[in-house]
Amino acid sequence: MSLATTEPPVRSVPFGMRLSPLGFGLLLATSAAAPVGAHAQPNDAVLIRGGTIHTAAGAPIQNGSVLLRGGKIVAIGSTVTAPAGARVIDASGRDVVPGFIDNHAHIGAKTTDLNDFPMVIGPQHRFLDVIDAFSDDWKRAVSGGVTTVVTGPGSGENVSGMAVVMKTFGGADLSKRILLEKGGMKFAMGPKSRDRYPTTSMGVAASLRQYLIKTQEYLAAQKKWEDDGRKGNPPARDLGYESMAEVLTKRTYVRAHVHSATDVMTLVRLKDEFGFDLTLHHSTEAYKVAPELAKRGISAVVLPLGPRIGISEDAMAGPYLLWKAGVKIAMHADAPVIDQKWLRLCASLAMRYGIPEDEALKMVTRNAAEIARVADRVGSLEVGKDGDLVIFDGPWYEPRSRVQFVLGDGQVIFDRAAEGN
Repeated sequence: MSLATTEPPVRSVPFGMRLSPLGFGLLLATSAAAPVGAHAQPNDAVLIRGGTIHTAAGAPIQNGSVLLRGGKIVAIGSTVTAPAGARVIDASGRDVVPGFIDNHAHIGAKTTDLNDFPMVIGPQHRFLDVIDAFSDDWKRAVSGGVTTVVTGPGSGENVSGMAVVMKTFGGADLSKRILLEKGGMKFAMGPKSRDRYPTTSMGVAASLRQYLIKTQEYLAAQKKWEDDGRKGNPPARDLGYESMAEVLTKRTYVRAHVHSATDVMTLVRLKDEFGFDLTLHHSTEAYKVAPELAKRGISAVVLPLGPRIGISEDAMAGPYLLWKAGVKIAMHADAPVIDQKWLRLCASLAMRYGIPEDEALKMVTRNAAEIARVADRVGSLEVGKDGDLVIFDGPWYEPRSRVQFVLGDGQVIFDRAAEGN
């Protein structure tokens, strides 16, 4: 696709050109680019030209270009021209990929706010309420090419609350950064080490089933009151049941921390019984029951492979076995447990076990966006989607390759040369 314009004189930023912070600031000012971290203005235009464009929506475009304007992708192809005043980034010989999406993280909040002990089930907890817009976590994520994250509470409780899907850039106004406020309800399977009930996998499953039944009763009482013409006092409100009702009515879904195949199948039975949408997280032994997941349309966010090299070869090949069985998979870094700059290398290691390159890229882009329910905005390089992308100085999956530029909402939010490293 191309724009019907005549290419004007433009300012080009070749790779390898190192600028002082002052020089970089002048370049931004003279090329009509907005300040780093700000949101795009309607007149902004940036052309990335000459790279290999990996769209995550089709075959790579050799010597391709992407035009960004107003924070969105407005053209992509091999014959795209730049409008007057556009900033042009020369990506010749480089890989251009969608901004990475970490589908499971705990960044942007204090570690003391990840779990609310000694509570066992707390679906009413919202990670949004502890997000620090100024956390250093965001800058680290951007430098690794991560532009969107599903960040939420930890796994210390059986149910620990609602995650949020948001951009890793954009400043103090969270309303402009959040893609999905209700980003999935966190369940955590398996035995618990603390001295409280439940401590076994059986107890965890029973407590979940009991709470889901109570939620059904809560919904039934509300419906009866409405069917009776709202006569008398309404049923007493309960924030926990209200929040879990979002799961049972499929206005959100379950993000389940799970490792063993036994606990995976417990979740499958709960899904069959209560009908909620389910995504497995970590999913260490999910490959053992891959056909059961595939036939139910259950997706899996798989464990970070790099830091898990010591586990069995079967588990390392687990993502491939899930993919081969037809399960939609995404990769995660579990940041801050693992720095998000390693997210892409976890995906590239999956290639070592048989996943094709284009599918491995989807694990940290398109699939991650679809599982997070924000694929209408991010996850692939397509016209109309947000202008979030990463430029590497080599193949995106190669450990020696480094992030050179990150663009978010159509603007440069990271430039390695300007950072001086």
